[in-house]
Amino acid sequence: MTNDACGQVCLQYWSAIREARPENAIEFQTLDDAIAFAMTQSPGNREIAWIRDAEGNILLPPRIAMLWEIRRRAA
Repeated sequence: MTNDACGQVCLQYWSAIREARPENAIEFQTLDDAIAFAMTQSPGNREIAWIRDAEGNILLPPRIAMLWEIRRRAA
């Protein structure tokens, strides 16, 4: 998946039973918005959230949770 296919920041859910496809990514304008969505929404089927940022870096669940906690403490 390239950033051109999913906008600035992409939130993707990965499941053991289905393939993560670029067309299923949720686009966000900011990393903060993607993190907030990932941490406050309950995906079905025990899917795992991961985020691809504007630079192409992939943030896995532990990093997403850490950034969420930093954001909450700063608020």
